[in-house]
Amino acid sequence: MGTHHSLDRLFAVARQERRCAIPSTNTDIQAIRRRVKTGAVLRVFRGLYAEPAYWESLDPHEQVRHIVRALAIQHPDWVFCGPTAAIMHGLDCSYRLAFPICIVASPGAHHQDTRHISHHAITHPDITVVQGVKVISLLQTLFDLAACQPLRYALGPADCALRNGLVSESVLRAYPSSVKYSRNRAAVERAFALADRRAENGGESEARGMLHDAGCPPDDIQVEFPCLDHPGRKHRSDFLWKREDGSVIVGEFDGVRKYVDPHMTSDREIREVVDEERKRQQCMSQYAIGMVRMYYRDLDNPGRIVRQLRDMGIQP
Repeated sequence: MGTHHSLDRLFAVARQERRCAIPSTNTDIQAIRRRVKTGAVLRVFRGLYAEPAYWESLDPHEQVRHIVRALAIQHPDWVFCGPTAAIMHGLDCSYRLAFPICIVASPGAHHQDTRHISHHAITHPDITVVQGVKVISLLQTLFDLAACQPLRYALGPADCALRNGLVSESVLRAYPSSVKYSRNRAAVERAFALADRRAENGGESEARGMLHDAGCPPDDIQVEFPCLDHPGRKHRSDFLWKREDGSVIVGEFDGVRKYVDPHMTSDREIREVVDEERKRQQCMSQYAIGMVRMYYRDLDNPGRIVRQLRDMGIQP
């Protein structure tokens, strides 16, 4: 297919502005449709497009941000809320909540939701602007997530906000009392009380939420143990439980991200990361510490983890 200079420019500008391409002329629309049929261009949302290699280089959250930035151009009056606002604020948010895109609707107004767009009535939205996009404020976003989502999905954003210094613990804890409406206030207060800046990533936060709901909350998180093989080095466990006899059990959440995300692997080869993880487990086993290993599938069906903890002396 021949070169189309107008499209080249369209996608170049979209990449520069970190958003999806928005064709506006009939010529560009027809040219893009032809390229969609051949696979040279992806239709990633209604009326929004991206080049395959570029789009696939983005993680799911950044793909959402690209879509939202483009939608904000098409609909400058839209205010984004819920998980969409959390993603725009840069918070850890389950990929399961990435869609539909959530926007604020006036109470009483009728809107047709689709699998791509969801409308949420908010009486007094606290609006801020993030990267040129109108979104619900950070604290109201955290409140709404904790009020509407299970604990496992509420902890990640709250933990991340604390970890990144976007809000202090005192402000987070006090915020629910300042909200006039009381929908699910107890759930919000619980989530905010459990939020912990020490959580390293959203997967660990989600696992911790599951453990609390399953009745097996850890006694501590991110506990360090001196390495027995290399003086001065320390190993850190994701979760820790204390038995009545004083012995402990540690829990490890294994997410694929820890092996493939360059921010978590320091750009090392996966084999190096796996070898280091194995050595860490061997070292901690010398402490005669019991270990429970969790995988993402366990968060949907925690029975195996609950039984294993119970067999090791931790009662729900």
